[in-house]
Amino acid sequence: MADLSSPDPLAGLPFDRVPPSGRYGAAGEPGVTVSTTDTPFIALVVARKGFAASVAARLGRAFGLEIADRAGAAMGAASTVVGTGPGRFLVLSKTEPDLAGTLRALLGAEAAITEQDDASVTFDLTGEKVPDLLAKGALIDLDPRVFLPGHAATTVIAHIGVTLWRVSENAWRLLVARSFEASFTRFLVASGAEFGLALENGTAGRG
Repeated sequence: MADLSSPDPLAGLPFDRVPPSGRYGAAGEPGVTVSTTDTPFIALVVARKGFAASVAARLGRAFGLEIADRAGAAMGAASTVVGTGPGRFLVLSKTEPDLAGTLRALLGAEAAITEQDDASVTFDLTGEKVPDLLAKGALIDLDPRVFLPGHAATTVIAHIGVTLWRVSENAWRLLVARSFEASFTRFLVASGAEFGLALENGTAGRG
């Protein structure tokens, strides 16, 4: 990784390009580590009127997770179901190539299913300073004393729509529209530099 600890490590990089991998800001052990991945299969489930509880129960049985009709993330080894609003569930899978088709067969007329495979980029943030970084741009309270592991929210961070959930004590996952990947990565770098930030699999020039 390159050492990008200059006063403005983003200087000279076009605003619509993803910063390169490297260490940004304060020296020493990074307070935040950021990596991005493409979750293979994603679908949005919207329960039809009167079926939210039934849809949550069906999803729970199918994926072996405890799911309720409320904001929150139920996480398994191969799949995650994130409640994003009343009757709305974001389903992520590592193993279901026809996730939308599987969900339609499972839920029938109880829900509308929309494939989301190519819509988002997944940001994984780890480290003790993640809440401090996110607080610089978030419009909701992400204090780790109240936003506990398994909690989830759909909100705006740095003027960008984000669905996020807390995976564990020091791990958070965020879904951001693919078209905002460069802008959101730049926000993370600029806001995390004071804590020391390690950016993994960034790609200079990718927009």
